Amino acid sequence: MSKDKVGASFFLVLSIAYGVLAFDIPLTFVGIDEVFTARTLPFALAVLGTVIALLILVLPSAKTDDSQKMSAAFRGLNWKLVCLLALLMVFYGMTIRWIGFVLSTILFLIGSFRVLGERRVKVLLLASVPVVIVFWLLISKVLGVYLDPGSLYFFLGELF
Repeated sequence: MSKDKVGASFFLVLSIAYGVLAFDIPLTFVGIDEVFTARTLPFALAVLGTVIALLILVLPSAKTDDSQKMSAAFRGLNWKLVCLLALLMVFYGMTIRWIGFVLSTILFLIGSFRVLGERRVKVLLLASVPVVIVFWLLISKVLGVYLDPGSLYFFLGELF
């Protein structure tokens, strides 16, 4: 069995498990009769992942040397950059509850742009702050999804 088939088998099991777990997502009393619910997107992703995995398993694979292809794919990657971006993602995940969505996302984008090579402060601010503010407005005000402003917001609100 080739590496592609092993990976597709793992992806198939993962997709089926994700689809089964999607049925455990609780629905509100009002949302039960809706067309699009909290279960819709996870279930659609599970079905799509299952179909793709089955196609990879059923269709014939290309006859290439997998070891050379894999080593060529990883050759020349900047692993320091990858590790720094992964650390920034961990930092983002750890700070989002404390300093809130807006501030932590702005810091994450600025840090990511810096790691990727952008040094101009004006570009860093204009590429991160308006994007986050517009995204926050769309999510919270237009769609009505609550985004936690963070513990720091409530702490500062009690001080002033």
